Amino acid sequence: MKKISFVIPCYRSENTLEHVVRDIETTMQQKELAAAYEYEIILINDCSPDNTLGTIRRLCEEKNHIKGISFARNFGQHAALMAGLRQSVGDYVVCLDDDGQTPAQEVNKLLDKLEEFLMGISK
Repeated sequence: MKKISFVIPCYRSENTLEHVVRDIETTMQQKELAAAYEYEIILINDCSPDNTLGTIRRLCEEKNHIKGISFARNFGQHAALMAGLRQSVGDYVVCLDDDGQTPAQEVNKLLDKLEEFLMGISK
């Protein structure tokens, strides 16, 4: 079974993270995805001034498929993405926003195109 790593840089997202995580979980529980993929969610706190870190810690305690990383100072979105990529163990990595602007439901289309592409190059 292949694994998907969802990497999410987090800044001022204490009020949106639970929704984003729930969207990912709901998407990955769809029959065709659940049968083909395992997944992990990596949340990177970019030294957010709100309680984003507390939300990440709670989510990590509640769900074993979530990993948390916290920066000691604000390094920016790209550094947070790179930290998440280094920690990911998935066959595929999907980078999402912490505010839900990129809907997790779109991962199905992305995976379909990826599998189609991989089938094409293996012929």
